[in-house]
Amino acid sequence: MGNENLYEIVKNRICDEIFKGHYSDADKLPPERELEEMLEVSRVTVRKSLEILEDDGLIVRQVGRGTTVTLRNRGNKSKLDMIVLIAPARNPFFAEFIARFQNYAETQDALLLYVEKPRLEELENCLYRLYKRGLRNAVVWLEDLPVDVEKLRRLRALGMNMVFFDSDKAIPYADCVTLDNALAIRALYGELKRRGYERIGYIGWDLENAYSINAREEAYLENGGDGEMLLKIPWKDTQKGRKMVEELLKRHGQDKNAAVICSDRDCGEIACKAAENMDADIMIATVDEIAGNTGRDLLMYKQNLSGTVEQIFSCLKSQCTQEEKWNAKVYQIEGILLQHLL
Repeated sequence: MGNENLYEIVKNRICDEIFKGHYSDADKLPPERELEEMLEVSRVTVRKSLEILEDDGLIVRQVGRGTTVTLRNRGNKSKLDMIVLIAPARNPFFAEFIARFQNYAETQDALLLYVEKPRLEELENCLYRLYKRGLRNAVVWLEDLPVDVEKLRRLRALGMNMVFFDSDKAIPYADCVTLDNALAIRALYGELKRRGYERIGYIGWDLENAYSINAREEAYLENGGDGEMLLKIPWKDTQKGRKMVEELLKRHGQDKNAAVICSDRDCGEIACKAAENMDADIMIATVDEIAGNTGRDLLMYKQNLSGTVEQIFSCLKSQCTQEEKWNAKVYQIEGILLQHLL
């Protein structure tokens, strides 16, 4: 085994300990002689590995004061030639999203690698595994996954650039790019009012920790939504959700002044199907487009995927080049109100 490979192995073992939280910010690493014994390598190898970590900005070595871990929140210098996208393959919105992402990546001479959203492995462990393979730029579509912000902090310090789509949970250790959810609901609500609908309900999901779901529901209530017509259906139980929507439509489906806003495409499709089965004449508006001919009029708010993808790339470029000047931000992208009725 060459010396350079050995240095990297030792460096990675120290990085493992930092990622696992065995060493936190401002903690001291053991003296070189102890590291030599612990890692079973020579003093020269230990010193060279520490030099690499110091060049990476992960430690500070001071004569007489030892070696200190420094978890800095900064952009990490990197070539933007390879990007990992972690996203939920089963989301109907995914196919269009990744297609736009792939096409734009090609124009930027970047290779896009897709990794399905982990089910059993923690997201941060998945990211660290990719980091150890030399992948430094990641885009995460979180959906309903939990986030360990402290581990994101360590990933950032170790050298990973990250952008989260449709979530603000990664602040301040990753940029976040999302639809302007408040504007989307305000546009739909305002258009329905303009068309004369007085009673406007809302159908969303019962997820408490999903960014867009919460933001859209809050926007509905802030715009004067009727709490009695707000329905949260189960995230993992479509059949039960459909029955709940049918009950809502039974109460309001024949009211000519009634309409309902659906939080996303899935909710919209459930509402359209329920209205079709019941022959309900309620107006349905939805965030995201519903594909195909539903046989009824719809009002939709389309996400600007091209603008979203371009903003994600812009965020990664900033992280790769600005380094110390970079600060995490939430970028809200305006969508498009589709007023043409199907």
